[in-house]
Amino acid sequence: MLRIQRLTRSSNSVLSTRRLYHDKGVFGYRVPKEYKMPDYTESELASRKDGGSLLRMVQAYRTHGHRGAHLDPLDIMQREAVLALKPERYGITDTKQVHPLAGILHVTESKQDPSAKQEADTETIINHLNSVYCGNIAYEFMHSPSASERRWWYHALESWNKPQLTEDQKKRIHQLLTKSETFDHFLAKKFPNVKRYGLEGGESMMVALDRLFSLSAKAGVEDVVIGMPHRGRLNLLCDLLEYPQAALFSKMKGNSELPKGTFGSGDVISHLVNNPDLTYDGKPLHVSLLHNPSHLEAINPVAMGKARAKQTDLLSKADDSCNLGDRVMCVQIHGDAAFSGQGIVTESLCLSNLPHYSSGGSIHIVVNNQLGYTTPAQNARSSAYCSDIGKMINVPVVHVNGDHPEDVARAMDVVFEYRNKFRKDIILDLMCYRRWGHNELDEPGFTQPNMYNTIRHRTSVPKLYEQKLLDEKTFGSAAEAESVRSAQIEALESSLKASETYVPDDSAHLQGNWKSMTHPTTGSQAAVDTGVDSALLSAIGRQSVTPPSSVKVHQRLKKYHIDARLKKIDQGKGLDWATAEAMAFGSLLKEGYGVRISGQDVGRGTFSQRHAMFVCQDTESAVIPLNEMEAGQGLLEVANSPLSEFAVMGFEYGMSIESPKNLVIWEAQFGDFFNGAQIILDTFISSGEEKWLRQSGMVLLLPHGQDGAGPEHSSSRIERFLQMSNAPFNVDETYHSPPNWHVVNCTTPGQYFHVLRRQMARKFRKPLVVISPKSLLKSPLAVSSFEDMAPGTSFKPVLEDPTTNNPDMVEKVVFVSGKLYYDLAKEKSERGLDERVALVRIEELCPFPRDQIKQEIEKYEHAGEFVWCQEEPQNAGAYSFMAPRLAQLLPQKMIGYVGRSPLSAPAIANGPLFRKQQTQLIQEAIDI
Repeated sequence: MLRIQRLTRSSNSVLSTRRLYHDKGVFGYRVPKEYKMPDYTESELASRKDGGSLLRMVQAYRTHGHRGAHLDPLDIMQREAVLALKPERYGITDTKQVHPLAGILHVTESKQDPSAKQEADTETIINHLNSVYCGNIAYEFMHSPSASERRWWYHALESWNKPQLTEDQKKRIHQLLTKSETFDHFLAKKFPNVKRYGLEGGESMMVALDRLFSLSAKAGVEDVVIGMPHRGRLNLLCDLLEYPQAALFSKMKGNSELPKGTFGSGDVISHLVNNPDLTYDGKPLHVSLLHNPSHLEAINPVAMGKARAKQTDLLSKADDSCNLGDRVMCVQIHGDAAFSGQGIVTESLCLSNLPHYSSGGSIHIVVNNQLGYTTPAQNARSSAYCSDIGKMINVPVVHVNGDHPEDVARAMDVVFEYRNKFRKDIILDLMCYRRWGHNELDEPGFTQPNMYNTIRHRTSVPKLYEQKLLDEKTFGSAAEAESVRSAQIEALESSLKASETYVPDDSAHLQGNWKSMTHPTTGSQAAVDTGVDSALLSAIGRQSVTPPSSVKVHQRLKKYHIDARLKKIDQGKGLDWATAEAMAFGSLLKEGYGVRISGQDVGRGTFSQRHAMFVCQDTESAVIPLNEMEAGQGLLEVANSPLSEFAVMGFEYGMSIESPKNLVIWEAQFGDFFNGAQIILDTFISSGEEKWLRQSGMVLLLPHGQDGAGPEHSSSRIERFLQMSNAPFNVDETYHSPPNWHVVNCTTPGQYFHVLRRQMARKFRKPLVVISPKSLLKSPLAVSSFEDMAPGTSFKPVLEDPTTNNPDMVEKVVFVSGKLYYDLAKEKSERGLDERVALVRIEELCPFPRDQIKQEIEKYEHAGEFVWCQEEPQNAGAYSFMAPRLAQLLPQKMIGYVGRSPLSAPAIANGPLFRKQQTQLIQEAIDI
């Protein structure tokens, strides 16, 4: 299983660094000795009285029983007869024949369980198998390749004695169902024109979650992180997660949920959250329900990332007996159509058991309406069940009929027990229905007349269960049952009245790990001293390339990376990109911050520039030298990710919102790789603070550069990030809210060093998009010195031209951003135009650095020409963002454009033509 290991600092231990690792031992639970069921050979089976036919039939029930189970409350699933369950198929015809059960069904020693059966007749066995595998609960676990896991399922399910629910537990179930239904009816009456995405038809979800919370608290889980879509969210919020009903009603009346005086636009009611501290049987449990966007399933990896971050923090403080998943659990709630239809589900499942991404096993609850908006199941997937997608990583599935709440509770028992023992994902497929349309204002009969004719004539789940309790005398009278409904209505009416005077406060924001942070309140971003003493930088730089002596490093790395870096450090200059990055990371670690960099091949770096970890050439064990600087330092986690962008970026965002003490970085292999994760950018990173006041200091590293390599991998689509910014078009206008993120295009390693450290140095957090270089990573021109990173230095949004000693002589000012600057500077120097052409580098594109640019313009008041130069096509890059803003600072002059013509692709694929265009635009930019 996954856990954090805090190994002692030992000179003879290759892996003496604190790190995350994958223990390839068993996942938790070993089958007790007395439970072990032998795998019979054919001869041994033949020696049995039944010739092994009974075992074959039992195995058929375990494998195919779900196909004969009563799962669909609407009875609309098309189910064929399951011939594999017919006893005569196995030559079993004598129903009274008695069989020994050892090795066939669950048997325990009689002294431990006197009620355990040692033998039974055929009829009893078949009835038992039908009750276990073909009732209102069904199981799929035989696809697991683990024999120990399969045996665990046999024992967990086939035990002859099943615990019965107590009277109090039944009343609790009734209360949850009734409150949920009453809540939906109340909202329908008071707010008939509001889309609320109620839970009617799926009320048993409340039973499942309540049971899960109780089991979790009892097992020592301290925190449950929930990611879910819209369906039933308000029911969960108000009935289990203690969200103030008055706050909800105030929001439904059109008021903002955000406190007055804070910047933000808010979100719709189906995205609201609450993070209460609950108590179950005297045990505390914190529940974190995450903000979700309307992009189905996008929340999944975010929940996984937040759960992982919580556990990483807990495990770093706990003793060695604490394992990943002991104290924090991730719960993902899905819709059936989205679960099978959205690729992000597959990507997230791919992460679930990986060393740097596992959260100790997620519990997936599919609220299965058997319908996706208006799409029936047969048009929504190519598999029998929506849950079949989980089989790609051998996730077991428990199906349960939502019309039977007690069975839902029992199903959750085994779901939780599996996850708790094996620390792996498991799916609860809650088969139910949707009483109304996709939202309450839809007419579902347009497209599903037969289904909704059935639904309209059905007694609701709460009413069915209430009648069951009345019939079995759990309630003494109908009035006792009705009192639950009456109390809920009274509470709702009271909250509706209270909503008239409800005023949101800021108690839900910047709490817990974020208490030391503040909300940014202005558009101006003051410079922050992020310099570090050169002696410390030298020590960090040396440590970054000093693996333990027992690690055999590749010879090319020794010569071209380690020795080269040490030489530059001795000189104190010529420091390249990767060295500056290592110094930024190391200095933050020494200050107690954690740093996590994730992405495809980030350990080495796509361009073989980083080498934050060294792999021993003999053992293939990996070591991260920066984790060995001193006791009490932060942890650098280098997470080489799977070939996924959407889920991994969402995961890292989830990590970033948990604590401001961790610098979380996602690096794209090439800049355009973020395309596959655009939903995360649109709905979380760019707008999360605007909608939810939820800060994130996440960093995106996007390698960018027109290098003649063709359309793909040439561009990080700078224009998209600038278009998504909230920068005012009027440069003199104050930001209506703080900048939603920073977009930088650094040209020196020193600038990169400072901008990384700035992420942690401020009292608030902002996402940072770094348009990172490719060709500059090892360029002898793009270098810095210790002086550039010394105390008193900081990131500069604009860099002046170092060659224009007399500004009055400058005739042309060229604004440029990124690596093109070096090509322009070379051309300018070769043509002897250093004093006549000024190159102004815009290092921070967003927020627009008005004051610094204005200062440069005023410096060159005699210049007759101002142009923006870029190598990207005119409809791409930063031109469309910068031009109208630069024009406002040049009211008496025009801002010209030098660059490529508009192009539908990010770059051309013709090498000679590319070089010709590049030469032309460089010459034109410098021409006077």
